[in-house]
Amino acid sequence: MDLLSELAATVWPVLWPAIVVALLRMTDVALATVRTVMVVQSKRLAAAVAGGAEALVWLSAAGIVLGQVTPARIAGFAIGVAAGTTLGIELAARMKVGSITVRVYVPHRHDTATDGTRMDGSVVARELRLAGYAATVFTGVGRDGPVDMVLATVSRRQADEVLALARAVEPDVFAAFDSTPQPVFSAGRV
Repeated sequence: MDLLSELAATVWPVLWPAIVVALLRMTDVALATVRTVMVVQSKRLAAAVAGGAEALVWLSAAGIVLGQVTPARIAGFAIGVAAGTTLGIELAARMKVGSITVRVYVPHRHDTATDGTRMDGSVVARELRLAGYAATVFTGVGRDGPVDMVLATVSRRQADEVLALARAVEPDVFAAFDSTPQPVFSAGRV
């Protein structure tokens, strides 16, 4: 038991500052990612608050490392940056801020087995509009023939609902999402 106590007394003073540095760097790098997202979204106050917090946390981590440079503290610094990058990306994805353009590709077809109704992008667009979303239809030619592209630019939080509505009308649609850096401003409906 004495050997274990001696080992803990020797190792712990080296490890705990490295662990604290790793946690601090993880926090400040995650805040930097959030700040960047806020800057891109033109959310000035949120970006400023995140930037200020990031600076304070970074100074704390740097102070610990520069107060006594050791391999353990340097490793903690680097590990914190790596973990903070991963955490920041996850936080940014979960925040779902900003806008996104949902592109739904609808192949043209006639349902001759039932009542001969025609399926195209106008049917999907009509359902999206009934649900309160703006939708624009473009006609083109794809690999397998005529296809319509239905565009709906919505908040990121609404993207899954738009896709679900489109797939409820036509389960075989292909969809793609395009990020829109600025929020959607409506000067009028198109």
